[in-house]
Amino acid sequence: MIKIENMDAIRILRMDNAGENKFTMEFIEAFNQALDQVENDQSAGAIVITGSHEKFFSTGLDLSWLMNAPKEKWLPFFLAMDSLLLRVFTFPKPAVAAINGHAFAGGLFLALCADYRVMREDRGFCCMPEIDLGIELPPGTVALISYVMGKRNAEKLSLFAARLSAREALEMNAVDEIVKSEEVLPRAIAMAKLLAAKNPKTFAQHKLAQRRAAARVMREDDPAFLRSVMQPKS
Repeated sequence: MIKIENMDAIRILRMDNAGENKFTMEFIEAFNQALDQVENDQSAGAIVITGSHEKFFSTGLDLSWLMNAPKEKWLPFFLAMDSLLLRVFTFPKPAVAAINGHAFAGGLFLALCADYRVMREDRGFCCMPEIDLGIELPPGTVALISYVMGKRNAEKLSLFAARLSAREALEMNAVDEIVKSEEVLPRAIAMAKLLAAKNPKTFAQHKLAQRRAAARVMREDDPAFLRSVMQPKS
């Protein structure tokens, strides 16, 4: 589900889960295994996250899978998904998202966890449809998108649930750069190499220092929120 390709010091993590790279527990476990491998590899300087299918980066939660899973597995799944986002957000090595197609909901949140985002300009949307689906937002998700996009842009993304084109995503700070489709991965790799050239220890410290407040909300507030939402009301 996650293919790792080596390119000098860069590790390309290609998501390959039935095209749309939707989140299931198996997908999350595979992603964590890939991150374990990279984190323990001293020759790995940075990661680039992208999709294997030209149309999709990731469309987020696999609702079909969730609806067919026993309800007692829902809370562990959402906790695991939240934990994965936090891990990518605070990953000690540089992380660049090469957004090769649609990035919806959890897929967009994953991209926002990266240090830099490159998106193709000709195809694909960024969208956060949770409000139209009646899904409540964990406080950590709010902190994440507010940290990356600014409070007003985060609010607009959440309340309107609009599908943002690449140009609109750039204007709202959801992505850092838009390029032609064939240039997405090369540009993301170039940015990963630039960041990998920094002092690794200092880079990790600066990154954590910048993200400490949002990471604290994700780490400390989300579990209680998810338990309150998932557990049946008495």
